[in-house]
Amino acid sequence: MILDYINSKIRILWYTDPSLISREGLILLETEKTFLIRLKGKNKVIRIFKAHGIFEITFKGRSFIIAGYKLVRKPWRRI
Repeated sequence: MILDYINSKIRILWYTDPSLISREGLILLETEKTFLIRLKGKNKVIRIFKAHGIFEITFKGRSFIIAGYKLVRKPWRRI
């Protein structure tokens, strides 16, 4: 099973750039090291490094909290 987080909701719980903490949005694209996120309530898209934060992701109706460094790999290699 491939875990693909595209179209999942994401909330940034901690990040090396404090201005991004508590931001919420939708994951538009996932690469090996980054997420491309459309911010909630804004017509703005940001790219963030996975390894620099802690996230709450809602995937298939279930929410979980995960340190971004655990997600740093190609999505199709995650099992």
